[in-house]
Amino acid sequence: MEKIKKSTNTAVKVAGVFKTLSIVGLIGCVVGAVLSFAMSGSIAQYYSDPNNLVAAQNSLDADMGIFGFIPFDSLKDSGAYGAFFGIQLLCAAVSAFVYVYLFSVLKKVMENIRDTGRGYAEADAAKVKTSFIIITVLLFLFSGLVEAVIAGILLCGLYNVTAVSGQQV
Repeated sequence: MEKIKKSTNTAVKVAGVFKTLSIVGLIGCVVGAVLSFAMSGSIAQYYSDPNNLVAAQNSLDADMGIFGFIPFDSLKDSGAYGAFFGIQLLCAAVSAFVYVYLFSVLKKVMENIRDTGRGYAEADAAKVKTSFIIITVLLFLFSGLVEAVIAGILLCGLYNVTAVSGQQV
């Protein structure tokens, strides 16, 4: 039992650290997006120089659009670089927000397991299931269908093995 408490305590600490890092990333993305939109004139002027445009080509090629579904080539072609970077940063902020949620759920569930010495409670099982679904959807959006299916199967198996309500760990 002590080994389980020690392991869950470590998981709580790690989840707390990653949650904090995700919050910092979320704030940075939102501030960067606001600044990109606010300074779009200056950004467009900077990229009007062909030398600067060539130097920053890698950041312009990183067009993820709205999670890869709607590319924003038209923004780049029209010279609206501020809006281009702002939208990219807002997409990253959405991802960071999801990570904040996931690490919050993980931390709360691990704290409950550590404190009670039991597996998932019924409410925790629903939160874990929702988190696993979100992870699978994010993998689909950012990596592809194959990775999402593999992770979904693994997470489903993990959920079924561990989500026995009230069972002593």
